[in-house]
Amino acid sequence: MLLCLLLAVSAHANDTAVHDGNEGPAPIGGKSGPESVIRMVRERLEIVIRRDSTEVIATFVFRNTKQSEVAKQTVGFPDRTAMMEGGEFAQDFSGPIEDLKTFVNGKERQSRKLRRWMIERDGFDEPAEPGAKGSFERIWHAIDVEFPVGMDVVIERRYRVPNGSSVAFTPQRFFEYSTATGGVWKGTIGEMVAEVTLQDGLTENALLWSADGVSPPRKEWEILSPTHLRLVWKEFEPRTEANRRGFRIAIPLGGPTE
Repeated sequence: MLLCLLLAVSAHANDTAVHDGNEGPAPIGGKSGPESVIRMVRERLEIVIRRDSTEVIATFVFRNTKQSEVAKQTVGFPDRTAMMEGGEFAQDFSGPIEDLKTFVNGKERQSRKLRRWMIERDGFDEPAEPGAKGSFERIWHAIDVEFPVGMDVVIERRYRVPNGSSVAFTPQRFFEYSTATGGVWKGTIGEMVAEVTLQDGLTENALLWSADGVSPPRKEWEILSPTHLRLVWKEFEPRTEANRRGFRIAIPLGGPTE
């Protein structure tokens, strides 16, 4: 599930630049009803955060819940920069994504740009059924994937993106990631592990641990070393759990090394 982009952009306009690459994969074809027949079993995020940019290796393990046939699914990652090009809010995005590579079961795949209508369901935006017209369009990096019965399929995405920035409350740079797209996959997300490595002299004590900074709260993170943080969520459903729809790493601006 995706939070409503237009509302988010309106709220950030003129004081925040939201970075691209902060949303996970969504099924944008071949599903019937509120969820796909494919379950996201595991999600592992390896994130290297620098002061100006972030590198991500995102690995997703999917499983077909059908009992006797291959499931075919178009899988899409939102291209937020492309959606804003030439538009009113184009200046409110940092991007585009750089060095983007996508792999399916270890083999590199070329994605295509795909436009799809979106609808609102249960307060979230999600891709409309094929042929249906929604309230607005979204652009995706899309690949067509087959999910055999009884076999896991691994989709991996690697990229680099400029960090977002904000002066709305506490001036900061940030990387945020939405797990809300997982609400459209079948059932719960089995496990999400986010491994965060800090570079450029950053340590966990330099992060913005405040209400408008890092989320979730510090008590939910494992601090493995001054430069290594881990966040683990198990068996969660972003559709119904508001506190499991994403996380954020924020760095205050104006420090001695800025």
